Amino acid sequence: MLETNLIERPRAAPALSDVRTVRTAAPAPMGCTVQDVLRWTGLGPWAEVSAQAGLLLPTRRVRADKPLAHQSQTLEHLFVVGAGSFKLVRIDSEGFEQVMGFALRGDVIGLDGIHDGCHHCSAMALEDSTVALIDRADVLDPHGRFQPLSHLLYRAAAAELQRRSQTQVLMAPASAEVRVARFLLSFGQRQQALGCSAQRFRLRMSRRDIASYLGVAHETVSRTFTLLGQAGLISVDHREVDLVDVDGLQQMARQTRGPSSCVGLKRRARAGDGGHVLVS
Repeated sequence: MLETNLIERPRAAPALSDVRTVRTAAPAPMGCTVQDVLRWTGLGPWAEVSAQAGLLLPTRRVRADKPLAHQSQTLEHLFVVGAGSFKLVRIDSEGFEQVMGFALRGDVIGLDGIHDGCHHCSAMALEDSTVALIDRADVLDPHGRFQPLSHLLYRAAAAELQRRSQTQVLMAPASAEVRVARFLLSFGQRQQALGCSAQRFRLRMSRRDIASYLGVAHETVSRTFTLLGQAGLISVDHREVDLVDVDGLQQMARQTRGPSSCVGLKRRARAGDGGHVLVS
């Protein structure tokens, strides 16, 4: 069930005393200001000098496993993720689903539909999440009341282009094991940008989602997590991941072609003392 409300201010985020146990469940439905949205996206300094920073934006809460937007739906709003996370899915004419990416706090959903007013991906909540709504008409009006958000959109568009470039890098290696290693390092970097640990985090998406995103079989993702654990590169407890040996992962991620990375990983795993399998 979707709930839309106006509120004064979001509640303070929980203390990150232990990033392994922090749960990013969305706060109770509340409103937010332009200032709040700018801070979510790392544009806090703009909020301090903008006369429109105190203007209110509506928010919407989306329960886990529920849709925020559907592919081909008319794009009436852009959504700025304030809490939680989403997976972006595209379905082709034959019904095949492809995970295109994952939106975290501060990301903007719907940018690819501004030009034609249509959502090109479905957005599904991976956990209880909250988004701020920016009306598409306000985005297209250069003299509108939300002028400070133009900086947000420039930044969001640049970030989206960068992520698409990184996705191409992820998909370049022939080895599925290298793709998984690069995915973990990339996800850790995104967590670090949010002020969390780059080495210890929780994967909200399932192994099947990761496999779809990387273009490999989901059994391959589970097998690779087991090998990485046995090799001492990571530690996995259900969806809690600890990048134990970042240097080793980075060395593996630099492999670009051929089976050498997989062979070396299996050799290292045989010398290890076991690991855990990622569960969906």
